[in-house]
Amino acid sequence: MNEPPFDVQRAHRWFGVELNNLAWGLVEAEQRSTDDVERMIHAAHGACYHWQQVGAPVNHLRAQCLLATAYVRAGYSESAVRHAERCLSLSQEVGDAQPSFDRATANGCASAAYGAAGRIDEARAQYRLAKAAATTFTEADETQVFEQLYPAP
Repeated sequence: MNEPPFDVQRAHRWFGVELNNLAWGLVEAEQRSTDDVERMIHAAHGACYHWQQVGAPVNHLRAQCLLATAYVRAGYSESAVRHAERCLSLSQEVGDAQPSFDRATANGCASAAYGAAGRIDEARAQYRLAKAAATTFTEADETQVFEQLYPAP
């Protein structure tokens, strides 16, 4: 097989960042067309793939959080729950190496996914964990972003 004419690791990082930003932009949009929803899901999966190639476990955790949140916004609760549970598993594996924002959003995306699936008790339990992690945010805008993405169930 021929060597690619570019730095593969650098390309994975570039695509991971670009697809992540595209997907989050669509997740946060007030309105999405059917085509936007499809682009959001594909971009989130693309970002996840590229981060799996070159990222640390926390990057994979963030990608799973993005996937869960994108699926919630798309109205696909079963897929949202699957990715949220993977995100929670990665959050436990990463442990104290993750910033409080990642811990809060892992629980926040699980709360949103469980809520979308009608699993309200689980949604509320995850939200309580998310809010507890949010009490230790270090950046001023983290609370605003968290609350916008993951309102109480």
